[in-house]
Amino acid sequence: MKVIHIENNDNTLMEIAKYIRCEVFVKGQNVPFEEDWDKAESENYLIYDNDKPVGTMRWRDIGDKIKIERVAVLEECRGKGIASFLLKEVMKEIKSKTLKPITLHSQLLAIPLYERLGFKQYGDLFYEANIPHYAMKLEK
Repeated sequence: MKVIHIENNDNTLMEIAKYIRCEVFVKGQNVPFEEDWDKAESENYLIYDNDKPVGTMRWRDIGDKIKIERVAVLEECRGKGIASFLLKEVMKEIKSKTLKPITLHSQLLAIPLYERLGFKQYGDLFYEANIPHYAMKLEK
């Protein structure tokens, strides 16, 4: 597997990321396109498996912390450790750039994935795009 940081002016790779996010969030979970594709200032990534783009994610510096967002792996590629590999690689990069705490909002089904990577949930259950989530922060 190979992780690629998408440079801000690389529209071709951003279109691939957009396609994956639309498949996972818009088509797969009925998230309105406008809610998913908000064009927030962020660092975006793609992960390739056998030269095929299969996942994406982004992170943003939101002042006092870093927020991981939009972690998505195509349905037919899940269960192969792709999301874990992507997150580990990107978290290494984040930690090389800043000491700010790393946070995310996790859908309920993804909590075990994030817990295996050292995240711990906090706060109350809340909804984003009508999907239940918990806030999580990296503990290690």
